[in-house]
Amino acid sequence: MSIATPPSPWRTRAAIPGLVAAEAISVIGGRMSFLAIPWLVLVTTGSPVKVGVVAGAETLAYVLSGVLAAPLQDRIGSRATSLLSDVGSAVVMGAIALTGQLGFGVLIVLSSLAGALRAQADRSKNNLLKPLMDAAGTDFTRVSAAREGVLRTSGLIGASVGGVAIAAFGAIGAIWVDAASFLIGAALVAFFVPDPARKDGEPKKPAPAEPYLTALRGGFTYFTSEPLLRAVTGMLFFTNLFNQASAVVFVPMWVLTVLDSPVALGSVAAAYAIGMIVGSVVFATLAPYLPRYSALVFGYFVGGAPRFLVFALSDNLTVIVVVTFISGMVMCSVNPTVGAVIYQRVPGPMLARAGGIIMAVAMAGIPLGGVLAGLVVERLGFVNGVLLSSVLYFAVTLTPVIRHRVWRELNDAGARGPTADPAVALPRGYGLAATALGPRVTLRYSDGEWTLHARSGLRRLAPRRVLRAKTAAHALAQLDAPAVHEAVRELARHEHDGAGREAARLRAELARMEFAMSQINVGLRPSHLP
Repeated sequence: MSIATPPSPWRTRAAIPGLVAAEAISVIGGRMSFLAIPWLVLVTTGSPVKVGVVAGAETLAYVLSGVLAAPLQDRIGSRATSLLSDVGSAVVMGAIALTGQLGFGVLIVLSSLAGALRAQADRSKNNLLKPLMDAAGTDFTRVSAAREGVLRTSGLIGASVGGVAIAAFGAIGAIWVDAASFLIGAALVAFFVPDPARKDGEPKKPAPAEPYLTALRGGFTYFTSEPLLRAVTGMLFFTNLFNQASAVVFVPMWVLTVLDSPVALGSVAAAYAIGMIVGSVVFATLAPYLPRYSALVFGYFVGGAPRFLVFALSDNLTVIVVVTFISGMVMCSVNPTVGAVIYQRVPGPMLARAGGIIMAVAMAGIPLGGVLAGLVVERLGFVNGVLLSSVLYFAVTLTPVIRHRVWRELNDAGARGPTADPAVALPRGYGLAATALGPRVTLRYSDGEWTLHARSGLRRLAPRRVLRAKTAAHALAQLDAPAVHEAVRELARHEHDGAGREAARLRAELARMEFAMSQINVGLRPSHLP
């Protein structure tokens, strides 16, 4: 039996950044093709309907492939699927560049194939991240937040580079650049990302191949048996629906009717994207210390309905941009939280299948969002349509509160507790966010009295209770914290000294009173007595 060489330490450390870099390159290439292929259709056919057909074919193939090809991905392996999909995508992009002008039917077939391969590339890289995080011992939410920020930044870069590439090289040239981006992504995975099927340098024995339909049915059975996954997926469906409604109907209509400036349209879109990027950086820092449930609910409440409502209430571009930016910042907690929970709740063998189902349901809201928003605005008018959408979005965001028993499972293995190793320091800022939002028990001394408080966020878990000094001292003695013990001893000395001073004062007061009483007795003594 041959023994594979285990990955070197530097490669282990570079695996996660290398994988995220490969995803970022893929996102840049995807954004370029998102612009270049419709532009190629438009300049070759002159038909906006055909542009929509090609885009729809690619999206439909992307969604269906994520679900139907998941069992095949399990057989091949995530790393091999990523490499094959990226190389295949580069070949398909090259074919589009060479033959895309030959016929509309050929372009539809190639675009559908590109969507199917891109789905497998995206899903396989997403699945590769879990074993890499397990091996590195990193916090899932923090890595998901940092990854979200990188991918959002890549999306902005890809849109800009795509426009420049089309202007400089034409649609065909931009598609060739896109093909090269897939090859770069494959090279990054091949060089930096080890095969998770190999452990300690030894190849893992392949599991018996499960029949395709059995594997596919098993994925749906697992998904339907998990209430939290169903709830999260349903929320993603509505989130994408409303986000698409805002992007393709509400924002363009507000800009057209109020300012009539394409610059304003770009400003609103950029404000949300930049807010998401900035928020991802902040959330990646705080994620290990924040309760996931509270972070997600806060993100939906502040970043959801208010972002819609402001379009019905204000004609000021500055107000719109500021609210949109803040909404993007707080909404950055949603995707990393959901991603981390999926990584932790879904077993490795089910990750491709469950992830494909979640992606398919979540993306189903995208095509519906624009259609429904257009119908609502057409029937009710712009302001009334936005107001109705704001109310509906707010009602949807109440779901985690109404079904809090299910949604609070987000906190399972969420926040990191104190380290058990006394030689390892606690992370900087540990406990600040958890103290504000999470459960806490406070033992307090004030005015000679020990009291105990228990709260979770703003909710009181138990009424204020007075403790005996002996009970409080015994509880504090259990802590392995010399500074606390010294503070208790100092407090005891202070109490002892204070008690001594109080006793001396009382003795002096008693002596004064005894003297005063003796003087009174002398004054009351009869005069005839000696």
